[in-house]
Amino acid sequence: MPNAKTQPPRWATWLLNALGHPDTREEVQGDLLELYDYWLSTVGKRRADWSYCLSALKLLRPLAQSKRPPRYPQPLSLSPDMIRNYVKIALRNLTHAKTFSLINGFGLTLGMACALLIFVVVNHETSYDKHHKNGDRVYRVETTNVQNSESHAGTYTEMTAVLRNEVPEIERVAPVYRASGQSVAIPQEGKLFKEQIAFTDNELFYLIDYQWIAGSAQTALSRPNQVVLTESYAQKFFGTTDAIGKTLLLGDDNSLLVAGVLKDYPANTNFPFNVLVSIPTLKRVSPDYDTHGWGGFGDNYQVYTLLKRGIQPEQLNKRFHAIQVKYQKDPETIKNQHFTLNSLSKLHYGFNFSGRQANLKLLNILSLIGAFVLLIACINFINLTTAKALKRAKEIGVRKAVGSNQLALIYQFMTEAGLLTFLSGILALALAWVALSATANLMGLPLSTPDLFSWQVGAFMTALLILTTLLAGTYPAFRLSGMPPIWALKNNKLPRAAGGITFRQGLVIVQFTVSMILISSTLFINRQLSLFKNADLGFNKNAIITVGLPNNQPEKLQTFRNQLVASPQIKDVSFSLNSPSAESNWMSAMQYRKGAEPIEIRTQMKLVDAHFLNTYGIQLIAGEAFREGDTLPKFIANEVFLKRIGIDKPEKAIGQLVHFGDGQESAPIIGVVKTFHVNSLHQGIDPTLLQVVPKHFYQAGIKLAAENVSAASLRSSLATIETIWKSIFPNQVFSYEFLDEALAQAYQNEIRTARLIETATLVAILIACLGLFGLATFAAESRTKEIGVRKVLGASIPSIVALLSKDFLKPVLTAILIASPIAWYGINEWLKNFEYKIDIDWWVFALAGVLATLVALLTVSFQSIKAALMNPTKSLRTE
Repeated sequence: MPNAKTQPPRWATWLLNALGHPDTREEVQGDLLELYDYWLSTVGKRRADWSYCLSALKLLRPLAQSKRPPRYPQPLSLSPDMIRNYVKIALRNLTHAKTFSLINGFGLTLGMACALLIFVVVNHETSYDKHHKNGDRVYRVETTNVQNSESHAGTYTEMTAVLRNEVPEIERVAPVYRASGQSVAIPQEGKLFKEQIAFTDNELFYLIDYQWIAGSAQTALSRPNQVVLTESYAQKFFGTTDAIGKTLLLGDDNSLLVAGVLKDYPANTNFPFNVLVSIPTLKRVSPDYDTHGWGGFGDNYQVYTLLKRGIQPEQLNKRFHAIQVKYQKDPETIKNQHFTLNSLSKLHYGFNFSGRQANLKLLNILSLIGAFVLLIACINFINLTTAKALKRAKEIGVRKAVGSNQLALIYQFMTEAGLLTFLSGILALALAWVALSATANLMGLPLSTPDLFSWQVGAFMTALLILTTLLAGTYPAFRLSGMPPIWALKNNKLPRAAGGITFRQGLVIVQFTVSMILISSTLFINRQLSLFKNADLGFNKNAIITVGLPNNQPEKLQTFRNQLVASPQIKDVSFSLNSPSAESNWMSAMQYRKGAEPIEIRTQMKLVDAHFLNTYGIQLIAGEAFREGDTLPKFIANEVFLKRIGIDKPEKAIGQLVHFGDGQESAPIIGVVKTFHVNSLHQGIDPTLLQVVPKHFYQAGIKLAAENVSAASLRSSLATIETIWKSIFPNQVFSYEFLDEALAQAYQNEIRTARLIETATLVAILIACLGLFGLATFAAESRTKEIGVRKVLGASIPSIVALLSKDFLKPVLTAILIASPIAWYGINEWLKNFEYKIDIDWWVFALAGVLATLVALLTVSFQSIKAALMNPTKSLRTE
């Protein structure tokens, strides 16, 4: 029996028995007795009694109820041990659910690779000429037609001298004239080349940053017959970069002295010049070229300016108006034509010397497509993760029941999302590297591996991983971690949302809405391209070979033509400024003065010979054609020109005078041709006049005798043309192109848009189908017992397939209804870029809807049929 000296005060024990909480009385008394024994051994009888009585009073019911239960410290959710635990569990879950991981990982990989490649393209296209130190002050002088708000990159040749002498706000002025297909020879080494030449002066080197290997920016192009080469072209011509003082031959008799060698230009520049010749040499190469004129302009002659610091381009509007008044004089020209300045950073989005233009709308479409494809991949992750929660509901319930808080569960699910995203990101980078070459070819871009592994791509990739993790992981993490534990343990599934359309179905609707928009866009764009390809241009583009002429000496051209038409393989030959339809044209101001007020017509000039109409199959509908040997000025007009001057019938135009030049010269209209497309189908048809001007013959159009020829016959014809060429122009390189292929180049942006959207459509549909496949798999697994019972009760396989499929087809059909008006609006806006365009027909949307429905049905049916064919005895026994 215990000694009274070792017992606590009885009154305190009695109070605790009488007033303590009945549920915890025995446990509390036991704990206090153990503490009392400890106090006896450490502080003595007297202090042990005081401590016991005080503790008993604190634990009485009135006092104990006012106190909160003791809190036990929770482990830090982001401690190194917990993070290691999150990763370990995430790896186990990903490897355990292989189907889920593969579907999700493959979808994320495709989405991220697509977004990454699009970023590389957009980053390249928006980086042109951003590396020049004075780039923010460099502007190009452009000529704008007020009537149709059309800007031309070129301007009048006299503009250079006027700006230098009369505009003090401009610090430097640099003219650039591009001449394509110029013959360059190295006589001492017997080498012959055909190159693009830029005629300019030293001022260009103060606007555009060049790195000099040899020579000086102050003197390199200061005198006639000087040339500056890039290092790769110095190697190409002379086999060394030590080329200062060496000579090359431009054309037949223009000897050029190498005065400088430059480092090769970067890929992202609109000044891809390898051979720069001093601009005074231009007059020696082309004696008839007007280097100080206001009569006409072309896009190949451009003027660049460096504004003084603090000067804004808008401040020069009055200066340009004063120049017009002083030099152009004609009120109609001044009214309908303005000069504007276009910044260096925007040159890549219009006509430039790089040979290609970036399309801002296309870049925006690309960025939108990348975002959509990534969104579809993230939707897959959300849908599949929440669907997979059926198998993890009990796990979550147990975790929460044994004390895991919501924050720890959120971290766990976000870790799983982040790990899967990280692994997908590595695979996406590898996939992008493999697909980079194909992307570069598709877009016509000089992309290479360094573009993919730049710091900008690294920053984008980091942001993409974080964004994808947040997009894909946030909703599942909060949805699953917030699950009531009692529900999970009892039902082993997530609570269903009230209402008609669940969140998961809503995400499927978003996926297929995007897919439907892409399918519709693909169909419409290809129809527009078909219109471009098959449109009647008003002339014959088939079986015509175009060749740039090295000179236009009449006797040489006549000999060339006579020898060509003597061959039975050649039907006809025409010499002209350019083809009937060309991107670079000669625009001139013409006047018709028969009425009370003269009519000013901005006219496209086609400088042609007497064989032009026959060679290109252009129809003469009134008057007569040009004759061989015509020397007096005379015009053939198109129907658009007649409409502008108010003549309603072609016959009435014959003999009417058209004034040109300074207004003192005039020539009669001798014929009228049926309207033909002088520009691409992006634009309307300009008023056009044809005139015989032999000094401006720079191209030969050679019509083959047969339009449909075999490859062997075509090679024979080309060999014949080349043989004759070499006999007439022995020191010139023979190069050619087919007219139909040259005309197709005008639609490269649309062709690229079509190919890109087709590719994006396939990727988007593939990812969306992966998601549907995964959802159908989980749905079939969750309804295994139901399917077994239905089969036992006599349900047919088609009825079970229909039962499982209809839940997935409902959101797809809803997506079709949502996507159709959105796609209609987008296509309608895109078609506004074209003067000639297709109609937006309803059946295209119907076809896109049928395609989307078939794709979804095929995807879901695979799992539905598999589940319907399962042996019910096995499924019921397993359940």
